[in-house]
Amino acid sequence: MEQGNSQSSIINIEKILKRICVVAVFILVVVVGFYFAKFNVRLSSENGDWGTFGDFVGGTLNPIFSLMSLFALLYTIVLQTKEMEQTREELKRSAAAQEKAEEALKGQLEAQRKQLFEGTFFALLDQHNKALERLMSPNDIRTNKHSDLEFIRDTIFSSGCQELSEAKNLINANNNLCGHYFRVLYQVLKFVSLNCPHGSDIYNGQKMYSGIVRSFIGNDVLQLLIINCYCTDHNDQYWKYKLLIEKYAFLEHFSPIVNGNVIFLFSNVTSYYDRGAFGENPIV
Repeated sequence: MEQGNSQSSIINIEKILKRICVVAVFILVVVVGFYFAKFNVRLSSENGDWGTFGDFVGGTLNPIFSLMSLFALLYTIVLQTKEMEQTREELKRSAAAQEKAEEALKGQLEAQRKQLFEGTFFALLDQHNKALERLMSPNDIRTNKHSDLEFIRDTIFSSGCQELSEAKNLINANNNLCGHYFRVLYQVLKFVSLNCPHGSDIYNGQKMYSGIVRSFIGNDVLQLLIINCYCTDHNDQYWKYKLLIEKYAFLEHFSPIVNGNVIFLFSNVTSYYDRGAFGENPIV
């Protein structure tokens, strides 16, 4: 577009210059013809006659040609000004188009990031669900036809534990039964926290994906999760795990009831977990 405007300006300048040259030649012929006709002169061999002729022609044509040169210069300046204005407008349009292209590219990159994130997320979610299924499936070898989850819960709730720290020791003693599941869950939540691609709405995006994970987890597992992530020292290996649980209100559907009875073990759970971990839970 800019090249076309430049070529058009050059053509217009060439046309006006040609017209000026034609007019200049015409005026020259008229002035010379007038001189010979008015003064009835012929070709002379006298220097003085040619000097007089030159003075007449120069004095007559110089102001006219100077004025024509000025007009040509002004016309050229006007054309160049118009061309510069058109160039500025074209640059503005190009800049706007570039911005739109950048926005479109940004949107494509964001969509690709989201697609890659969700591919990995749902693969991890599948691993989580498989680990959860193994935790809840009957195990003839280790737990006498009970699931690992049932065995651990019976061990803890039949022990008469009054403090989360005591229950945590029992969880650690049976880490071979439930440790794998809790590690997988931590990795899923950690991945969401570090890689969620939802731009300025990062927190709500993370909450959405963590909510998907939470929807697969029942209260029986949440109760063990509370015990598993119990810690009071920020140097504890479970501290970051605990922060993720609090960040995503992961205990929003938690209930302290076991077999119809409220368990004293969970009576002071809010002393160890931030209130935000329970979201809008009306029980806690």
